[in-house]
Amino acid sequence: MIFIYILMFYFFVKGVKVVSRTVFHSWNKNESLNDFLGRINYNIGEKVLLAGDIGVLGKELRLAGVNVTILENTNYEDVCYALVHNENCNFVKGNLEYLPFANNYFDKVIVMEQFNCIGNYKKASLEISRVLKDDGELILEDFDLNNIKNKMRYVKRKICGLCGNHFYPSDIKDIFSELSFDGYVEAFNNYRYLYIAKKRV
Repeated sequence: MIFIYILMFYFFVKGVKVVSRTVFHSWNKNESLNDFLGRINYNIGEKVLLAGDIGVLGKELRLAGVNVTILENTNYEDVCYALVHNENCNFVKGNLEYLPFANNYFDKVIVMEQFNCIGNYKKASLEISRVLKDDGELILEDFDLNNIKNKMRYVKRKICGLCGNHFYPSDIKDIFSELSFDGYVEAFNNYRYLYIAKKRV
């Protein structure tokens, strides 16, 4: 009988741990995306990978003492706007499908408006999982296909033959759940979504 109580207590504690991980960041519907990303708990010396349309987020994180690496996938002859707006950050040429980093290297990975544009989402999701430390955080933001304007944009891209896999927010959650991520999806301004997750230990 004591063994049963111990077993019940173990699963209760394990369940509480998973729930507390899932809600590790609260999202206020009234705040902007930049405000949300800026108030996340970043530790001094933490390694963060930024990819996509990051604006000046890299610069702000560097001021907070974070070690920022920006993944830049534009052509060499193009102007690198991330470089112009985010001084003192590390820049690496590459893409999400082939990340040139060691296993378990980053504490956080933040991807803005890029995951839907890649050709091989399975390879990209595996690479993100590979370079992220156990208990590391993933924040992914992109267009929500539940919005009719975004859906029309997707149809236009398909007709024009542009590569890319456009996902509904629930699809993103399923993709990363299979890779041992606990997280949730939040709608943002009715046409974007945020996927916020932690990689299980």
